[in-house]
Amino acid sequence: MVVLIPVKTQEGEASKITTVKDAKTFALVTFKEGMIEHIDFKDSLEGLFFDYAITTSKDDDLDDFYDLGARVLLGFEGMSIQEVGEALMFRELDEIE
Repeated sequence: MVVLIPVKTQEGEASKITTVKDAKTFALVTFKEGMIEHIDFKDSLEGLFFDYAITTSKDDDLDDFYDLGARVLLGFEGMSIQEVGEALMFRELDEIE
């Protein structure tokens, strides 16, 4: 599973999620069997393919995600990528529709 996460900084698994509006970069995270397999930081959404996107606001600009066919989940401000992975594994994130 590939998940796109807008983040404030590039600090690997410790990177904190944010809104698309406030993102400095995007983490493209590959999960395998619930574990983080790979993190790649990207400056734009151009040419990216992912299954899910995560944001910290229901009011965020999500049209690009939906146009790419991704499902969008709501995370919590201050969560790290590692915490997002744990929340995904236990299905603790709600889908934004």
